Amino acid sequence: MERFDVIVIGGGAMGTAAARATAERGRSTLLLERFTLGHGLGSSGGPTRIFRYNYADPAYVAMVKLAAEHWRELEDAAAVELLRTTGGLDVGVAAAACAATVEAAGIPIRRIDPREVHERWPAVRFPGGAELYLQEHGGVLRAVETVRAQAQLARRAGADVRQETCVTSLRTSGDAVEVGTDAETFSGGVAVVAAGAWAPGILRDVDIGLPATPSLEQVAYFELDEPSPLPTVIERWDDGVHADYTVPDPWEPGTFKVGLHQGGDVVEPDPDRRPDEPDPHRLTRSRAHAAQRFGPHRATGAVDSCLYTNTADEDFVLDRTGPVVVASPCSGHGFKFVPLIGEILADLATDESPPIPLERFRLDRPTLRA
Repeated sequence: MERFDVIVIGGGAMGTAAARATAERGRSTLLLERFTLGHGLGSSGGPTRIFRYNYADPAYVAMVKLAAEHWRELEDAAAVELLRTTGGLDVGVAAAACAATVEAAGIPIRRIDPREVHERWPAVRFPGGAELYLQEHGGVLRAVETVRAQAQLARRAGADVRQETCVTSLRTSGDAVEVGTDAETFSGGVAVVAAGAWAPGILRDVDIGLPATPSLEQVAYFELDEPSPLPTVIERWDDGVHADYTVPDPWEPGTFKVGLHQGGDVVEPDPDRRPDEPDPHRLTRSRAHAAQRFGPHRATGAVDSCLYTNTADEDFVLDRTGPVVVASPCSGHGFKFVPLIGEILADLATDESPPIPLERFRLDRPTLRA
């Protein structure tokens, strides 16, 4: 039976980040991905993700500041651009709380008039009196390219990266783990379970309950008739949970995607049984929203799905139980933290001190108890 110091289960953004970080620390690392790297069936597919500082919670703002440094380090190491600044708009009464927190953290942000928005981005349209905040350092991340870059760096550091290898079992024995696949079994000192919506099922093998509910989210893609730069846009609902969002692709000027945060249907207990076809109602909604906010454009016909793994409090789960690290940076807002969380997961796997307090991300915190 082949043995590794660390076995990472799940080769999405978080899994490849963890594999890179542990391998670069000199640990023998195995990464197991049931599909192919960069696939669109989980939480890391598609071309883009949003990068923003705008949180009402100061702890997350501080994490974004740390993550920004890690993104630039990752870009340098991989020799590829992964984060491009576009400017980000936060919209609505609920955006004011985020703006206050960002400003208190020393990050520039300002109220902006809809006319100024239209002058800077002629394709963007907001009615007079709309409450808008501009954060100049907001931007866009390349999703699939991030996964590939981290996997390449993990390999360069000595990690064994295996695609199309489905994990069928996880067992613990004292301070060690055994991970079974559809082809063979591996032993290791610690397993990092970063399998997104599939993580609850894997963790049940070792009697670890992950109170997270998978949901299937959807975005639709559009392109302007006259290509021009666009900002990211988040239109926050007063309920503090939902938000309509727009993410441009600055590498393809004039193209953008539109979606509704936390607007998807629950797909538990088996994410493999999710619908294959786009939801026509959400597609109609996205088209209506794009028509309201943007100048002449057309739908490209492309639609992507993404699996959220939602906790009751929307905080991540980053914790270790025996020889198992639980990695669920979830609820649809984790991607901006990818390289930072990779280091945190490596800290948990190697018993080192993480760069931030992890109490609020514990698996046994009261807000996750039934």
